[in-house]
Amino acid sequence: MWWEISGMNHSMEPVVVTGAGVLACNGMGLDSFWKAIVSGASGIRTVDRFDVENLPSKIAGQLWDFDPSDYLSKKVVDRWYRATHQALVASILAVEDAEFASAGYDPERVAAGIGTSFGATDEMYHHNRRTFETQGWRGMDKLSSSATSDHAPTATVGSHFGFRGPAITIGSGCSTGIDMLAWGRKQVTSGLADAALIGATETPLNELLYASTCALGILSERNNVPTKAMRPFDAKSDGFVLSEAAVVLVLERASSARARGAKIYAEVAGCGASAEGRNPLILDKEGDALARAMEAALREAGVLPDELDCAQSHGVSVKMYDRCEASAYRKALGANAYRIPISANKSMIGQAYSVGGLLGVVCAMMSLKTGVVPPTINLETPDPECDLDFVPKESRLNDPASAIVTALSFGGTHTAAVLKRAG
Repeated sequence: MWWEISGMNHSMEPVVVTGAGVLACNGMGLDSFWKAIVSGASGIRTVDRFDVENLPSKIAGQLWDFDPSDYLSKKVVDRWYRATHQALVASILAVEDAEFASAGYDPERVAAGIGTSFGATDEMYHHNRRTFETQGWRGMDKLSSSATSDHAPTATVGSHFGFRGPAITIGSGCSTGIDMLAWGRKQVTSGLADAALIGATETPLNELLYASTCALGILSERNNVPTKAMRPFDAKSDGFVLSEAAVVLVLERASSARARGAKIYAEVAGCGASAEGRNPLILDKEGDALARAMEAALREAGVLPDELDCAQSHGVSVKMYDRCEASAYRKALGANAYRIPISANKSMIGQAYSVGGLLGVVCAMMSLKTGVVPPTINLETPDPECDLDFVPKESRLNDPASAIVTALSFGGTHTAAVLKRAG
């Protein structure tokens, strides 16, 4: 088995999470989000941003209470688009949570990266089209073409805080968030940076993208009961619900965090990634590739399957994905897959694409810190092919010291991260 093979050198200093900024449809800010998650509160409702009358699916996980003007200047709000607004606000919350300003890091030694899959092409077109028609090209903002760039969130966050270390933007679908986590961790462990601000932002709730996802036939049509629509690992699931979100985390060396008296949520102990190299639309139902990503993350973390205590799954309420994931857990963990509680937070917040993995990381680190394993709501008739313990309906009190988070993406690219409780 994989765990009989010698792993990496674990003498490198641990990297820990010291701050988190969360924007989700069921909670703005870490505390509100976590309270909603552990109580099983869904943030999914009927879409009110555009007309859905003639669409088969009419529900989503909007950031219902998010107004960037509450946090950002009018100039910043007018210049950038929603994906960047979300990233910048989540970054501000994360930096405040970590009390990062008092840490005294050299700005040239702070890495920054915000991932996204969709950017803001719809906002760019509609906004600039109106300006172009009334004022011509001379009336357009000089940064109008840059504002829609996928790199705009990273560039804006770095500029806002004055970070001058390594910077990157990753767009690997649903794997993006954990890929960003792995990148940030590597910047610190390799000595390229002393700290990293990493995250992801997604704003897929525009009319054209929503309609095209309807055309793909993968959105739930439980329009009369929105909070019941997301049903990961349930035999009666009928698709997922689109949502928007942003998560940003602050990463530091454990010794530096302790020296300055920072609170520590969890250690990022290992990350793994893999690809199927098959059909970009159809996943391997055996879950071989995801299992390899999980094994790599566990190996790097120095955690054996029988030492793993809980998991945050991708759990996207699409049978092909859910069954692939359940199979991967069985393959990577063996009999231990039946022992550990596996939560599906998307049952409450929907599918936020690139942010999903980091929402799972937040849930995992909070489980390690509080001892509460959140529920998978709406799991009423378990799919026989998903026969693991997915924590149906209600949270559990537990004492987890380690957790794994998984993410499955379009194209068969998969990632996993292992967290440990801070010592």
